[in-house]
Amino acid sequence: MSPGFPACRQTWGCHMSQTDTSPIHIDRIAHIVLFVKDPEASAKWYCDVLNMKIVARAGDGPYKGGVFMSFGVSDHDIALFPGEPDASRGKEFEHIGMIMAGTSMDDLRRNYAFFAERGVEVAEILDHGVSTGIYFYDPDGHMLEVFCQRIGTDDGASQAELNRNQGQAEPVTPDAL
Repeated sequence: MSPGFPACRQTWGCHMSQTDTSPIHIDRIAHIVLFVKDPEASAKWYCDVLNMKIVARAGDGPYKGGVFMSFGVSDHDIALFPGEPDASRGKEFEHIGMIMAGTSMDDLRRNYAFFAERGVEVAEILDHGVSTGIYFYDPDGHMLEVFCQRIGTDDGASQAELNRNQGQAEPVTPDAL
């Protein structure tokens, strides 16, 4: 048994849903907040590279200097807050995955070409069996991923495939996209 989570066994076969232990029902990531060196410069990059728009800038208070950004629907998807001057860069998390609105590999290829055109540092391209993702860095060293979901989420198909392929992460060369 997991400490603090007695109902969930530490095995790959644990099929417990959130409804079994918690009243919290998460649908998707609502927003992320990043500490960055220069929120305005990072906001410009997110606008130019990921086609985001600035929704608000924080005035006074605990978020002073922060910039709230949206992909167009939510009030904010990413917030950029001023980090401490001596903070490590890009080490707040491993990466953030963002599912593409486009659903084809052609869309992913166009994204890769756009990143190359903009000089975006691409870390790697991985085939997960269920999706193919381009992993890249923002100006502050945060790793991001845009991915094309190749196996649908309906009826648990993508979960079943990810379980079957045991979390596959096969490198893909740009010319093989």
